[in-house]
Amino acid sequence: NVKISGFNSAKCVVELTCYILKNAVSLECLTLDTIYGSRCDDQGEDNWCTPMTDGILMEIPWALLAIKTHIENKVPPTVHLTVLEPCSKCHANGLERVLSQS
Repeated sequence: NVKISGFNSAKCVVELTCYILKNAVSLECLTLDTIYGSRCDDQGEDNWCTPMTDGILMEIPWALLAIKTHIENKVPPTVHLTVLEPCSKCHANGLERVLSQS
């Protein structure tokens, strides 16, 4: 199982993910998390996700597009792909704000 936290659209991150998909013969699950740090549902005592800067929030739509464009079609049928988008409880307002400014 592989989890990439803070997945973004940088060419090197996309290439690394494709390399893992192609070469990890025993890979069962690939999780691409578009946020950094902990999520509010990761631990019982944590009520909020790790805060993110506006720059990171602005990158998220590009990261999701990179997953759809370059990664989803390369996932073997034996691998379960999970894409974790920003938490609607913790990041919705910040994401809405930065997207309306761009």
